[in-house]
Amino acid sequence: MNLDDLALQIQNIRKRVGILQSKSEQQKVEQNIELVTAVFEEVYLALEGLQIANENLQQQNKELSDAQQALVVEHQRYQELFEEVPDAYLVTDTQGIIQEANSAASTLFNISKSLLVGKLLENFTFEKELITFHLKLIHLRERQIPEWKTQEWEVYLRPHEKTPIIVAVKVAAVRNQQGELVGLRWLLRDISESKRIQAKLEWAEEAMRQALAKERQLSELKSRLLTTTSHEFRTPLAAIHSSAELLEYYRHRWTEERQNTHLRRIQKSVMHMTQLLDDVLVLSQDEMSKLGFNPRPLNLAEFCQYLLKQLKQYDGSQHTITFSYESQSTQANFDAQLLRQILNNLFSNSLKYSPIGSQINFFLTTTNDGAIFEIQDFGIGIPSADIKHIFEPFHRATNTSNIPGLGLGLSIVKKAVDLHGGEITVKSAINVGTTFRVIVPFASNVHNTYAEVRENLITEDVQE
Repeated sequence: MNLDDLALQIQNIRKRVGILQSKSEQQKVEQNIELVTAVFEEVYLALEGLQIANENLQQQNKELSDAQQALVVEHQRYQELFEEVPDAYLVTDTQGIIQEANSAASTLFNISKSLLVGKLLENFTFEKELITFHLKLIHLRERQIPEWKTQEWEVYLRPHEKTPIIVAVKVAAVRNQQGELVGLRWLLRDISESKRIQAKLEWAEEAMRQALAKERQLSELKSRLLTTTSHEFRTPLAAIHSSAELLEYYRHRWTEERQNTHLRRIQKSVMHMTQLLDDVLVLSQDEMSKLGFNPRPLNLAEFCQYLLKQLKQYDGSQHTITFSYESQSTQANFDAQLLRQILNNLFSNSLKYSPIGSQINFFLTTTNDGAIFEIQDFGIGIPSADIKHIFEPFHRATNTSNIPGLGLGLSIVKKAVDLHGGEITVKSAINVGTTFRVIVPFASNVHNTYAEVRENLITEDVQE
C-alpha cells in the first residue's frame, strides 16, 4: 500500500464516521447504545486497516531504503571502476560535450577533470582531422540503426601543451528506456608508442629485405662477373698467346715492322685486359660501398691530353681523335681516378663501336662552376629502346652482339659521375653516331697538389 491508498482509506473512514454521527443525531435515545456499538465497530475496522497500511508502509520504506543503499553502493562501485580503468574514459552528450572524465582522461589530455567537463571533445583533435572527427560524430548521432554498440577508429589528438598523439577510439551508445540515444561513452588509448615500435619493426623488416636483396644481387653479380669475364678474357689471352708463339718461332724470318705489329697486338690485348680488370674492381668496390670520392687539384687540359696520348697508342692510329677546349680556368679539384674511369670508358666505347678510319671528337669546356666534357663519335649508334638501360650493369645494346664487351663501362661512368655530383646525357642515332655529354661541378675539398696527382697517375701507368 502506498501513501495515496492510505489517504484514500482514511478519507473513506471519515466519511463513514460522519454518516454515523449524522444518524446518531436523528435517532432516539434508546437506539444510542446500538449506534455507539456500530461506531466502535467501524472505528475498530478502520484502525485495523490503518495498522495494516502502516505495516505495509514500513515494509515499503525498508525496501526503498535497501534499494537506495544498493544504489549508493552500485554508484560507488561504478565510480571506482570509472576511475580505475587504465584507459581514458569519457561520457559525453550527443553533441560531444564532455560530462564525465576519469583520471586517465585527465592524464591523457594533460588537463584537470574539472576543466575537461563542459568542453567539446572535438576541440582536442589535431587541426587536420577536426573536420573528419566532426563528421564521424554527426554520423554516430544521426544513425538510424538503434542497435549499434561500438565504433572504432584511430585519431590524432592534441593534449594541452603536449605534442600530438595517436589514439585508438572506441565509442558506445548511451540510451534511455525508450531506446533513444542520449549520450556517448568514449574509451581512448594512447597508441603512439606502439605505432612507433611498429614503424621501427617495419623499417627493420624493410632493411632486412633490402639486405637480402643486396646479398642476392651481389651473389648474382659475382656469378655474372665470373661467367662474363672468363669469356671476355679468352679473346685477348688467345691473341697474346698466338702473337707470342708466332714471334717465338718466326721473328727471325720477319721484318721489324711485322714483329712490331704482333707486339702492338699483345700490348693492345694487355691494355684491354687491364681495362676489364679496372672495370670489375670499380664495380665490386661500388657494390661493397667502398668506392670513395677524393677530389684534388687537377689541370684538366694537361690531364685530358695525357689520357688522349694513351688512347691513341692503344688505338694504333686506327681512328682520328681531335681535342679542343675552351677554358676560363684549367686548374680545378677533381677525383683523378674517377675522372679517368669516366673518360677512358667513354672513349673505349667510341673506339670500339666506330668504324676504322672514322673521327672521334673530344670537347672540353670549363666555366666558373664546373667542367663540361663531350665525346662525339660517328659509329653504329644506340637503339632508342636501349638508351634508358645503357647505364645498367651488364646491359648491352641489341646491335652489339658481335662486338666483345662486358657491358660494365657505362654503369661505371654513371657511378663516377654521381660521386662527383654531376650529370650525364646521351644523344644517339643508328648508323649516325653517339654523343655523350658529362657535366661535373668543381669540388672544394683539396687534398694534394697537381704535381703529386700527376706523378701518381704516371707511376700507376708505368706499373701497368
